[in-house]
Amino acid sequence: MSTATWTHSLTTADGAHLELHSGEGETIIEAAEEAGMLLPSSCRAGNCGACHAHAAGDYELGDHAATVLDDDAAACGDVLLCRTYAHGPLNIDLPYEQGRIISGRIPERTATVTAVNEVADDTIGLELALDAGEDGAGCEFDPGQFLELTIPGTSTRRSYSLANTPNWDGVAELFIKLREGGEFSGFLRGIEPGQKLAVRGPQGAFGVRDTGIRPRWFIAGGTGLSPLLSMLERMAEWGEPHPSRLWFGVQTEAEIFGLEAMDALAEKLPGFRYDVVVGQPSESWQGLVGTPLDGLGDALAQAPAAPDIYVCGPPGMVAATKRIAAAAGLPAERVVVENFAPSAA
Repeated sequence: MSTATWTHSLTTADGAHLELHSGEGETIIEAAEEAGMLLPSSCRAGNCGACHAHAAGDYELGDHAATVLDDDAAACGDVLLCRTYAHGPLNIDLPYEQGRIISGRIPERTATVTAVNEVADDTIGLELALDAGEDGAGCEFDPGQFLELTIPGTSTRRSYSLANTPNWDGVAELFIKLREGGEFSGFLRGIEPGQKLAVRGPQGAFGVRDTGIRPRWFIAGGTGLSPLLSMLERMAEWGEPHPSRLWFGVQTEAEIFGLEAMDALAEKLPGFRYDVVVGQPSESWQGLVGTPLDGLGDALAQAPAAPDIYVCGPPGMVAATKRIAAAAGLPAERVVVENFAPSAA
């Protein structure tokens, strides 16, 4: 077996330059972890897109979901670092700031379930009280990040985005879609206050970027609303002046949740408006019908100032958002995405 190793240059979105070494048969994510550098990632199987980056050099891209990274994007140098095997030195552009890279190891804590509420059809709101960790008792994270929860006594682990904002009280709020036949969903259907859980995180590179006062548009599919609510709540807390819009898409009215939070944002966040879009509504539905993307092209064409777009939802929604934005002339770096692919396990 070859023992060759190569030195790679990594550049973050805020201009920091890092070096990393890897060898044959080792992914960039694995090499970074061995070096004590935890780059944002989640599934480690090429299915979620959390480790998306751009690379130049000699490398091999392993099996991955085409809905997360299609052939055209791969041909242009887009990669998933959990599936990227170097065969020579690489120059890697990371789409996030240096602060999103964890040094050492992912924080691990325990938490107690304090509330479980059915907020919509097969969707629960889960509130956790985090026990004190090495860095204190607070729930510190960047809005847009996620936590990993583990079923007690097993190695079954799932990632869920935080819906609230950072706080010193150690409170974490999650919205979770329950899947028929899912192992974790089956566990959550019977969960009650007082249950102890192992928690890893925060993790992830999804989040609002500092791009001046450009408008910010947010597009959510289902529980993809969670990290967007966190971002918008932080904007409200900090009194940020950016004009902002949110489109929230679901299949049926029974799947709608978060209306109180969105109404509260409309009261306290200047320039904010939101629309709920239902794909298969009842006859009594008086709101928008279709998908959140149906009017995106026209909205971009009519916008007085081109926005930054933040989208979280299924891979198909994310890919379609990118296509519509590109057709409207919006640069690719102005579309910040988070894919999620439901697991049936």
